[in-house]
Amino acid sequence: MKLSISIAENAGENAPIVLRGNYGECIKKASEIGYKAVEIHVNNPLALNIEEIMNACYLNKISVSTLGTGMGYVIDGLSFTDPDLAIREKAVERILTHINVAKKINAGVIVGSMRGKILDINEYKKYENYAIECLKEILEYAEKNNVEIFLEAINRYETNFINNVEEGLEIIKKINSNYLKLHLDTFHMNIEEPSIEQSIELAGKYLGHLHFADSNRWYPGAGHINFESIIKILKKINYEGFIAFECLPWPTQDEAAVKAFEYVNALYEKIY
Repeated sequence: MKLSISIAENAGENAPIVLRGNYGECIKKASEIGYKAVEIHVNNPLALNIEEIMNACYLNKISVSTLGTGMGYVIDGLSFTDPDLAIREKAVERILTHINVAKKINAGVIVGSMRGKILDINEYKKYENYAIECLKEILEYAEKNNVEIFLEAINRYETNFINNVEEGLEIIKKINSNYLKLHLDTFHMNIEEPSIEQSIELAGKYLGHLHFADSNRWYPGAGHINFESIIKILKKINYEGFIAFECLPWPTQDEAAVKAFEYVNALYEKIY
């Protein structure tokens, strides 16, 4: 079992990122709790002090599982489906920068919000093709740099493009790259999937990264999602990737980090 926790130097009050503040301090805290990795969320990866992060990871015997890129959309409005070619090019450039950093720290890169939305449903294919063209461009670079890209399925209230496992798999199979994997999040799945367990089983070998958050976006165990049955399905499909906690930092970030780890770790010990 490889548990990771989301961290960021700065994040919005309602952003589902658990630990906030100095990266080195967040890494140290995550390690002390028992995490094997951290998931770094950053808008501009060029702002990261890579040497400091790598040193903190080395000292605390922890790794970086993934880089979250959603701030590029939330803050800067960059996406792969923007009708403006210049904006799409900037979105690609931003992800390529994430890939450069990910290569140095041996992490994967998440493409979630930055894949964008379908602005005109009557022209769905046009916008889908925009996204596919951008994904192919970043995949070509990712393959050269041996960095995996994780395409996230996100619920309908946040986007109308790639909401569930089937839609995610459809795009992945169209692009056909060994470096593009599906990224699922239990919070989104609770909204979109008829059965979280069946959908994870459907994802199978294409599942590359997983976010755990409960039905209310709090830490696992604070809502009604059945994480025990989810872990059993992960065992069944031989999932070997990271499980990262992307939860609200409530009631406090420290409490969320500790309770998430303790709850899921106890389930793993029970099942395995």
